[in-house]
Order: sequence, then C-alpha cells, then structure tokens
Amino acid sequence: MSQSLYQSVGKQDGLTQREVELSKQTYGDNALQSKAKTTLLARFLHNFSDPIIRILMIALGLQILFSMGHVNWFEIGGIMVAILLSTFVSTLSEHGSEHAFEKMQEKAGESLSRVIRDANIVTLPSSEIVCGDILLLSSGEQIPADGILIDGKLSVDQSTLNGESREVEKKKGEQSFSSNLNQGNLLFRGSMVISGEGKMEVCRVGQHTLYGQIASDVQEDTRESPLRHRLHVLAVQISRIGYVAAIVVAFVYLLNTLCASVGFNGAMIWQNIKTPNIIFPALLHAFTLAITVVVVAVPEGLPMMITVVLSSNMKRMLKDQVLVKKMVGIETAGSMNLLFCDKTGTLTTGKMSLSRVILGDETTYQSIRGIEKNDRLFKTLLICAHYNTGSSLSCGNIMGGNSTDRAILSYFASFTPPTLEIHQHIPFDSTKRYEAISCSSSYGNTIIKGAPELLLPAVTTFINKDGRIVECSDCESIAIRRMWFEAAEKGERVVAVCTASTHENDLSHFQNLTLVGLLCLKDKIRKDAREAIESLTRAGIQVVMMTGDHPKTAQAIAKECGILHHASSQMVITGQQLAEMTDQQVTEALPRLRVVARALPRDKSRLVALAQNANLVVGMTGDGVNDAPSLKKADIGFAMGQGTDIAKEAADVVLLDGQIRSIAKAVLYGRTIFHSIRKFITFQLMMNLCAVGVSILGQYVGIESPITIIQMLWINIIMDTLGGLAFAGEPALPRYMKEPPKLRTESILTSRMMHQIIVTGGYTLLLCGLFLSLDIFRYSFGWYEKPLAFLSAFFMLFIFCGIFNCFNVRTERLNLFAHIGGNMPFLLIMSAI
Repeated sequence: MSQSLYQSVGKQDGLTQREVELSKQTYGDNALQSKAKTTLLARFLHNFSDPIIRILMIALGLQILFSMGHVNWFEIGGIMVAILLSTFVSTLSEHGSEHAFEKMQEKAGESLSRVIRDANIVTLPSSEIVCGDILLLSSGEQIPADGILIDGKLSVDQSTLNGESREVEKKKGEQSFSSNLNQGNLLFRGSMVISGEGKMEVCRVGQHTLYGQIASDVQEDTRESPLRHRLHVLAVQISRIGYVAAIVVAFVYLLNTLCASVGFNGAMIWQNIKTPNIIFPALLHAFTLAITVVVVAVPEGLPMMITVVLSSNMKRMLKDQVLVKKMVGIETAGSMNLLFCDKTGTLTTGKMSLSRVILGDETTYQSIRGIEKNDRLFKTLLICAHYNTGSSLSCGNIMGGNSTDRAILSYFASFTPPTLEIHQHIPFDSTKRYEAISCSSSYGNTIIKGAPELLLPAVTTFINKDGRIVECSDCESIAIRRMWFEAAEKGERVVAVCTASTHENDLSHFQNLTLVGLLCLKDKIRKDAREAIESLTRAGIQVVMMTGDHPKTAQAIAKECGILHHASSQMVITGQQLAEMTDQQVTEALPRLRVVARALPRDKSRLVALAQNANLVVGMTGDGVNDAPSLKKADIGFAMGQGTDIAKEAADVVLLDGQIRSIAKAVLYGRTIFHSIRKFITFQLMMNLCAVGVSILGQYVGIESPITIIQMLWINIIMDTLGGLAFAGEPALPRYMKEPPKLRTESILTSRMMHQIIVTGGYTLLLCGLFLSLDIFRYSFGWYEKPLAFLSAFFMLFIFCGIFNCFNVRTERLNLFAHIGGNMPFLLIMSAI
C-alpha cells in the first residue's frame, strides 16, 4: 500500500464498511491466488509426444494403412497395448499432485484475526483482511498480512520467512513500508508473535505480501528432470537408428526380390517394376518389414522399466527413512553436483542450547557436572535461570520468553532453585539489552543477565573456579574480552551474568559488578552434519550453506561443518552483496561459493535458477516456509521430516529422520539407479541390435520374418519388464560415491556401452545367424517339415541369449555372479523368464 493511503486510512477506529469495499476493489483481499494446473488427462495426452511413443504410433498407422484389409489384430493390439501402457505408467509417475500451495492456503484460512472496524473490535477470518485495517496482536498469534506496527512493542519470530531462529524486537516507528525484514517497525505475514502486544496497520495483502510471493513461487513449474532429458535424447538417437535400419531392411528386401532373384538382369528388373502384381506386393511387404524393424529397434519396455526401477527403490529408501514423493527425484539425487543447504534445522538442530560456561579466570565448563562442583557459581546460575527470565516451567514444558531465556532455563530445568523473595523484576528490553532481578540472596542482591559489551566494562570482580570472588586485574579483564570475541567468532551467542550488592533500578548506577560467567549459547551442529558433508564432498558435490545469520556466525558454522576450508579461495558473501552482483558475476562465482549469509528467499531461488542455467543439477535442502520456493524450483528438493508441511509438500524427497546424512544415502541410491538404467539400456539395445540384424539376415536365408512384431513386443514388454525388476534390485556399491557427478547434458550412452553393445550383440547375432542358416540346425529342428517348430526353437534361442546377456551386462567383472548376493531376486526372475 502506498504511503498516501497509509496516512489517509491510518485511523485508530479502523475502516468503515465502505472503506473496506473500496480497499478490496483497489488492492484486493487477503486470499492467496492459485494458478491453473495441468490435469491428469492433459498430462496423459501430452505424453503422446514422447519420441518413443511417436515412433510406435507411426508404426501402428503404417501397419493399418498397408494391411490392405488383412489386418493382423494381434500385432495391432500389441502395439496399442505398448503405447497405452507406456504412456499411462509414465503419466502416473509424473503426476505427483503438488499440494504445497493448498497447504499454504489451508494454513492461512485456519487463522482468525482481531480487527478494528467502525470503532469496534471484531474477529474475522484472515482472508477477509484488507489494506488499511487495524489489527490487534498479542503473544501466540500469527501475523496475517504485511504492515506497520503503529502502537505497542512485540517480539516476533520471522524464521518462516528468513530462516533465523532468534526473535526480532518490533516497536512503533514512523518509517514507510518496505520489504526489509530487519526494519524495526515492520511486520510480515507468516511471522509469529512471541511476546508483547501491539496494533498493526495493514499495508499489503494476499499475493502482494512476502508470504504471498512465496506462495506464488511454489506454484511455478519445474524444469524437466535430468533423467527425462537424457531419455528424450536417447529416444531421438534410437529413433534415428531405427529409421535408418528400417530403410536398409526395406531396400535389401526390394533388392533381393526385384534384382537378385533375376540375376540382376536389367531388362527383367524393369519388367518386375512395371508389373503391378509384382511391384505392389513387394512394396507392401517392404513396408511391413520396415515397420517390424522400427518396432524392434525401439525400446518399448523402457518407460515401464524406468518406473519399475524407481518405484522398487522408493520402497527400499523408505526403510532408510527417506520418503521419495517424486519418483524421478531418486535418480536426480544421484546426478546432483551442487547442493544449496539451509543451515537452521538442516545443518543445525534449529534450537538454541547452552553449550558452555566461561569464568573470569578462563575456566570453561562444558557440562553441568563441572558447574555443580562450584557451589557459588551453580546456585547463582540456577537462580538466574529460574527467576531472572521471561520463561516459565509448567508440567515439564518451558513456556514463553525468548529463545535465550528458554535455552538457559532448559539447561537448569531439572534442578529446583532455592526459594527466594523477588522484590523486583526488570524484564529484558532490546534498548537496555539486559534483564535483572532484585532479591534477598546470599549470592548477590541483584542478578543481571545481558549483553557482554554492556556489562563487562562495569566488572571489577569475578567468581573463580574455586567459588571465591577475586579482584579483576587489567590483564584478566582483557582475557575475558578475548574469550567473548573468540566465542562470538565461533558462532556462539554470548550472554554475561553478573551480580551486584545494591537494589538500583537503572544499570547505569552499577559500578562494581561481579562476573558470574559468560554463557555461550549455540544452535548446535547436528551430530551427523560434518560426516554427511564430507561424504557429499568426496562424491564430487559442491555444498553451499545458506542462512539468515550474521556472516561471522555463518562462517564459523561452515568451518565446523566442513563446508568452508580455504577462506582465501572459497567465497563467503551476504544477501546484500549477492543482490549487487549481476547474473553473470554470480554464475562466474558459483564454483567458489560456499556460504551465503543474511540470505532471503529470493536469494535462494535466484541462485538455484542461475545454477540450473549453467547446466548444473541443483539440490536444495530446507524445512521452513521460506525454503519452499527454492525446494520446488531445484532439480531435487530435500525437506527435513521435522520441517513445516509446506516445505515437505514442495520438496521431492522428505528425510523422515531429519538427518542430513540421509542425503548421502539418497545420492548413493540415485547413482545405483542410474547404473541399473544403463545396464538395462545396454541389455535392451544389445538385443534390439541383434533383432534388427536377424531381420536383415533373414532376407538372405529365405526367412522373411524370423521375429514377428508381436514376438518382439512380447520380449520388450514382458521379458524386459521382468528384466527391469531384476536390475532394480542391484546393490548400492560404495564405489559409486567415488565417481564424479554426471552432467545434465551427459548422454546415457557411453563409448564403453556402445562397445559392449556392438561386441556382445554381434556375437549373439552370429549365433542366431548360424542357427537360421546352417542345415544341421534346420534338419535338427524340422525347418523343412514344420517351419513353425523351427522358428519356435529359434525364438527360444533368442530368449536364452537374452538371459545370458542379462548376466553379462549386470557386472563389469569376469565373474558373472559378482555381488549377486546383494540381488538374489535377480536369480529368481531369470529363472521365471
């Protein structure tokens, strides 16, 4: 909303009904707008444009066109089943209905807000709020729109929008509205009021709020997965080979029928061409052979095999607490070469906790057992945790207060404090930056907790490790400050606890404070974080940490996690610096980028988009609403199991156990799947090469169709589907994690695969050719008496060659049974075939 409207409607008695209608017409309501989605039917029809499906449809049309009333319904039905089944299975695998936006709408619609209208306080659904409304806010309420705090003071949790786990103080101000989350008088939709009360003037509603922009981004279409992209390229390559092979087969047949049969006599050749009873049946049969070759060359079973492999591995991954929502996301994880990793809730626990206590004599206590031995220290901190706080303990649960208060009280919650009479409590104030109580305690009449830069200059004594109070020399004062700075550089939040012997209300009157200790609080690194980062790095994946924290804090955490090693060659930037860089500068800096501090949701989405434009396969982790757009936009989005519903709906993979090491498991599964797909494609192309060769060879040995269309469809759909199941169970080998990530543009077919296809396929073709042409086999299997029996025997030979080649392609070793113990279903399936 413009500043002029803010001034015109900024009335303490709220809007009238007429002003509400005017505002709604001008700026809209507070509902989130949805975009049109692709229906299941539309997606099903769109999938008929797949190159493999197009080839089969062309083959079907030509088969009907040139049947001349003699339609082979078995062959026609086989092709139709292949088309419909492949398209339907592919459609189901792609149609993972996106519910992230619905979740955001549902969450927004659940809340009610107190609004001043016509000088009365009314409760309305948040969707009915308009620009200019005056809202009443208090502790525990969610802010339903963007606006300005015009009265009161609030402590607000904005972590859903910026990922920062600590609360922000908001107070009345005269500044105009902007999108700066750190501006002290601005409130944003989706944030939560932790404490305080206030009045808010609504300035932006619906899609125009920062939350609404996130909802809009969540609905954006994502780009095609690397696997689909590679399969489309492969389909185009195979279709070209199939068309060329079909032309060659048709040409060879016509050459043999029209030319070779008459000894290449020019006059007789011309007579054959001029004779309708000879040329038209020959052309018709040439087309039929061409169609057969096209069907033979195209891997009809490939779409189903992909679905079989992906779905079977989804179940295996679920046992490892990895829930895959989008099947192609599994393979995408294996292709990932850049991972943007959210800090809060992903690398860290997302919860502040007391990590250590430092005394004035540099003694450091890492656990409460050490503190208990120092009675004065322990009792003073116990009193401070239970009385000098905005939090309270109820039925074992910690209620209220800011994250610092809750962390300190949680540390001492299991200990009962001494009973004290509290004369006065001065609550924490962001301006004063301290909290104090006046009490009757033998350890100090006043206990103060606050910012070190405020309290340390007034410290004259401190409690040492023996529990005695000693004078603080200049050297010791310098040492205390040094320890404070070192703790801050490690990413810790430092709070000083002091005592005084007076009952003054104003801290400026205290001159002689006793330092109890420096409390170091930290959003702790997850136990598995460093190991997981090292595993991903060894796999050739670049990890970039993104956080809303201060750059120093972010840098310290990145070093602790193992993301940042060489500060001179690796880049740490802020969101503001990122905004000042051009897209080209950011793209050039991507290989060196390791940390982005003070990051906003738009920074994450921008980096994902630029990395994708650089042909990188991009992953993103997150757990908050602010992460949802980048989770959706990335090639593979990982949401933490303890994250928000919106983040989990926007992601492709949900880590149920919330452990980042599960990402490394997903990468291993993805790479295993890609290896399985390559094995299957090698096997199928090998058999297709052999089938095409047999179709050509048959023209010279007097057998026009050694393999019919329906037989080849049976092989591709039935046998290859079972083959897909067999390869789906291939074990995940640790050596796959030592391979470099696959580029998005990298072809599925490699030179090694082509070599194996040509050599092994050629050997199989040689066996088939010998069987078809040598009299010893023709007499043995009754070619001259019962041709169908001979062709049935040949079909069995072809099938058993396929079974042998299944064993051959599943391992690179000479031992065909290598690692077979990790895939026992392979033996059962091969036996079934």
